Amino acid sequence: MAPESGRDDAPFRLDRTQALLVRKGRDGDAYRLFLAVPDGEPPAAGWPVLYLLDAAGSFATGVEALRRMARRPDATGVSPMVIAGLSADTGYDVARRQRDYTSARPDAPTRGEHGMAGAFLDFLEDEIKPLVARRIAVDPARQTLCGHSLAGYFVLWTLVNRPAAFGAYAAISPSVWWDKAALLEGAGRLGADAARAFVTVGEWEDELPPWQQAASGADQVRARRKARGMVAGAREVADRLQASLGAANVTFSLLPEEDHASIISTALPRILRFASGPAQWPSRM
Repeated sequence: MAPESGRDDAPFRLDRTQALLVRKGRDGDAYRLFLAVPDGEPPAAGWPVLYLLDAAGSFATGVEALRRMARRPDATGVSPMVIAGLSADTGYDVARRQRDYTSARPDAPTRGEHGMAGAFLDFLEDEIKPLVARRIAVDPARQTLCGHSLAGYFVLWTLVNRPAAFGAYAAISPSVWWDKAALLEGAGRLGADAARAFVTVGEWEDELPPWQQAASGADQVRARRKARGMVAGAREVADRLQASLGAANVTFSLLPEEDHASIISTALPRILRFASGPAQWPSRM
């Protein structure tokens, strides 16, 4: 075999992407902003944008799925767009996620700092979105916020509290157990056509997949999942959103053979289609 040329340890790179270090305010926490820009000239109104939370673990997945599918928008329903991913500079930071993505609760279901969802949304609105708009021609009317788990709860919290912040909202396995009652109450206050929403959850988020049924500690995991009621909770919130926003504006999708960890790779292509335009498909209720 002929010897390979070039560096053996050269990192894999995604073309037309960049990573920026940004701070919340002048002296606040640091975050990584990942940007992926389509090839070619933007539309007259600018590119649509998908804002992807916890992007350190999903940005490349989303970018590769988008670029593959956007080659054939007639077949896939996915058009070119900007992906703007945001993560804590420390990566998947459990403590900061709980702080940034949750609403304040005197009876919080877990320990640790929480309740700063409003401040984090201010950061997105006042600092991140203007930064993206200064660098890239974007369409302010076609912007989607996407998050998973607690970030999915934050997506729904934003929708019911500040629906005009984004045009569309995509929640993957949202942790509605954090404060389902408040989400339901807020969803009931929304006016028709205030925004579009996509809510998805995995089939195995309540029950264990076959290979975990007899594993050590399975009973404890099963009890925790039963207490949180991920599938029923997501479905209930989606139902309330449909009643307020209109059935054509809300899609609920139960993804077969997916759990809380595996669902992201399966959900992102569907969310890219959702973010590409107003066309909807039948809900899987």
